[in-house]
Amino acid sequence: MGSFADQALVSGGNFLTIAVCANLLPLAEQGKFTYVFASYMALLLLNVAGIFQGTATRAPTQDGAYQITMARLQLLQSCLLALLVSVTWFMAGGIFGWQASIIEAALLLVFLILQQQADFSRRAAYIFSRTRDAVYASAALYPIRIIGLLAYKPETLGQVLVVLLLSAALPAIPAFIRTLRKRTASTTSWAKATREHLVYSRLFIAGAPLGWLWSYLPVFMLGIFQGKEQAALLASIRGISSLANVLMEQFETKVVADWARLHHGSGSHDMEAGASQLLRFGIIFWLSGLVLAVVFGREIVGLILGNLYVSHWHLLVIGWIASGVYFYARLFGIKHRVLGSNRVEFFGNLSGVIAALIAGFGMIPAYSAAGAAWTYVIIAAAMLVSQMLVMKMER
Repeated sequence: MGSFADQALVSGGNFLTIAVCANLLPLAEQGKFTYVFASYMALLLLNVAGIFQGTATRAPTQDGAYQITMARLQLLQSCLLALLVSVTWFMAGGIFGWQASIIEAALLLVFLILQQQADFSRRAAYIFSRTRDAVYASAALYPIRIIGLLAYKPETLGQVLVVLLLSAALPAIPAFIRTLRKRTASTTSWAKATREHLVYSRLFIAGAPLGWLWSYLPVFMLGIFQGKEQAALLASIRGISSLANVLMEQFETKVVADWARLHHGSGSHDMEAGASQLLRFGIIFWLSGLVLAVVFGREIVGLILGNLYVSHWHLLVIGWIASGVYFYARLFGIKHRVLGSNRVEFFGNLSGVIAALIAGFGMIPAYSAAGAAWTYVIIAAAMLVSQMLVMKMER
């Protein structure tokens, strides 16, 4: 239950952050925030791929210095990626309708570094310590963030970024402390340990940009073809569907760590049983959500996002359909990753990008936000089918 409480804080916090900003910000500023959130999710996917996917499966066979190695790699990666993203929005953001000012770029840089470190504090707890520590990290971030937004009532992106970075500061501290711990002389050098980890994770890392691309290509294509206001509409309503992440993000935190221990311990039988149980629970959760979206979708969108978004409530139903297909694809890929296949998720993400480009160019210019929403359904289906084909060829 601790892991569900933690993920409820994270998914609920992200969901409420988007919803509060949608109610407080003008649509143009919400469009900028949509791009910021997309940038953060890109770095999150790279962190999961470069740090946690390999760490969760390798940690049971490593010594105590492994956590320090990962903490230092995370800090280096956080700073470099945050700098790259901030400079890109400052130099070339005009392509998407937002040329970040130097103040916005600086605030974005600090926010992305602190948020990545805070996320490391949380995810590392599942692998190296206790679930309870992950809950503490999330509880120190997301409630404070939402209270800060409601109290401050920001009207610009810059003001939002101030609240975001301040709320991420406290839970980021444990990650910084881990980088200062001393490794024993008998352990493998940091450079060698880092190299071994990156070699093992190379397919995960290669797949991460692809995972981000299929996740956000429809949003950015919608921004290019129809403007950042339409992108804001889609992303904000799709954010309600992210409540499904309370279940799906269990995969990259508790589930994959537990399955790796089971696989290294009692074998694959117990792991397979756990996967089947999670699938049944996920189907029940998804069907219940679908009924709510169909029956009360208009009221849900109006209550959470405001009247400006109500006429587009059908995007919520389409988004929830996509979440269901993606849930099964994600479960399938992670199960086979733990069983030893590093290729299955890479080819799933690659297929998702191809599907995003083909379906996006075909549907977004013609059907605007609805076309982008259905593109996500096609993406998830393409990922699932391609993963099944990869596993069939590996057998």
